[in-house]
Amino acid sequence: MWNKIKAMVRRLLAPRHTAYAQTVTDKDKDKKKKKKGAKALPLEELTAQRGNAFEGMDVLYRTAHDDGERGLTEEETAEYATHRAEYDRLDAEVDEINAVNAAAMHRSGHEALRQVAAPLLVGRVEEPASATRSLDELFWASVTDVVAGSYGASQEFMANQYGARNRVEPTLVRSQSGMFLPAPLIDEFSPDHGRMIRSFQKLVGDMILFGLVTSKRGSLGSGEAFLAARAHPAFHDRYENVLRAMDVDTAAEGLEWVPTGIGAALHEKVRAAGKVAPLFTRINIPTNPWKWPLEGADATAFRVPEPTGDTEAKFAASTPGTGGATFDAEIFGARALTSKTLEALSAIAILPYMSNKIAQAFSDAEEKAILAGDTDGTHQDSDIGASTTDARTAWDGLRKKALAETSTDALNVAVTRALLNTSKAKMGKYGLNPAAMAHIIGVRDYYNLADDADFRTVDKFGPRAIVLNGQLGAADGTPVIVSEHIREDLNASGVEDGVTVDRSHVITVNRGEWAIGQREALDVEVDDSIYRETYQRLLIGFALEDFQHIGDAAANDDTAILFNTAP
Repeated sequence: MWNKIKAMVRRLLAPRHTAYAQTVTDKDKDKKKKKKGAKALPLEELTAQRGNAFEGMDVLYRTAHDDGERGLTEEETAEYATHRAEYDRLDAEVDEINAVNAAAMHRSGHEALRQVAAPLLVGRVEEPASATRSLDELFWASVTDVVAGSYGASQEFMANQYGARNRVEPTLVRSQSGMFLPAPLIDEFSPDHGRMIRSFQKLVGDMILFGLVTSKRGSLGSGEAFLAARAHPAFHDRYENVLRAMDVDTAAEGLEWVPTGIGAALHEKVRAAGKVAPLFTRINIPTNPWKWPLEGADATAFRVPEPTGDTEAKFAASTPGTGGATFDAEIFGARALTSKTLEALSAIAILPYMSNKIAQAFSDAEEKAILAGDTDGTHQDSDIGASTTDARTAWDGLRKKALAETSTDALNVAVTRALLNTSKAKMGKYGLNPAAMAHIIGVRDYYNLADDADFRTVDKFGPRAIVLNGQLGAADGTPVIVSEHIREDLNASGVEDGVTVDRSHVITVNRGEWAIGQREALDVEVDDSIYRETYQRLLIGFALEDFQHIGDAAANDDTAILFNTAP
């Protein structure tokens, strides 16, 4: 009963809703005025009226939520339809004006280009970040690199003790002009504005996770979860306060905005946890699929002799070779389970744990696929077989290419520096530059290698050495990355067969010959239908991406494997 009374009071006291009702009542008069040639409403007023219409729908939604998350009544459904119709009408008018403005901007030529490409010197003027950037841009504003590390059993982040940092690629978002551009860098804003943006990103990310783990609905995406959390008393006022701090109109853009994806805060956590993925270039692919043109064989130069007659012989033509790698992004993700009995207060308390758990799970799944991916109908490892859901079936990974092209049998001997050099020597020119290389090794083989007197551990590096995340040493200048996802239960041929289960392997790769193509940044959703019988909710983090060899020839010796290594 108390919830119903609160809902009635909220609806009676909603001033924007009341003002909007008058607008709906007079809409026929407005149409007649337009027909008579009345001046069109300015964009600001149309946007405000559209915000009022959205507020009308939101009030109905929050009323139903506070009244035990019930559905809308027949009367409320009719009222919602009226609000929705008016919102769609106003939205169409706003889109039309924005389209005209966008066309004008494109016609302005150089000036438009300057406005898009020039850096924003927000730090030099006291103008709010929201004045020149859309909320999507602010939500995904990021840094160029982050402190690398890993998440422990309690999901607390442990920074790399040697100061390693991982790159963070910018994501593509819709700007205020409607164009898709790389998200801005936090450094483009003043320190005060940057802190406000970070608060906004963290709050929205927490709201999404909160909505996902507490909603009574069977399944929903990040946008729906955000709307559910915005209606909850724990977040409604906090969200509006953060928007006001950034000088965002809480009755217009702030009320209508729904996030796309999980935002820069969790995106950076995923990048921070990576050990194998950060070894490779990551690019945003504009379409799916997308072909990356590559340079092939070099052109050949010839000596041109001094002509002594009218008809001298021409020297041979040389045409540089070309090739291409096709990125076909897969829906790639990781998951975590929560109880459906999770209450709101408990959910708020574990939000940091949940976000870190998703970040680590996604990073682990990505790393497994890079190392052991195989797209054949039957995976090279028998325990994966014909699975279509295992992350290691998303693309062809390093081990598969190395076994097919450049392999060395360790003959059931423990890993040594000399064996690593034997494997690397088979790579020819692709193994010459230590800075472009990496040995990726399992935990067991690392301890065997550490006993080699010729192996140089990280603690022996100089103070200015650049250390990669997961790097615990170097062999003749080539970084040694230790990954717990290097399989140590393989047979003597370098694959899993369920019979011989005590051999491992080391992968040596030229990092410039592979790339990760990203079509969509990380997003999350929830589904409780899969584990309904155990009363659990499945939280899924996913992205659209692909991992491809980008060498000019598939048979290049740029990825090697030392297999059949002893325990």
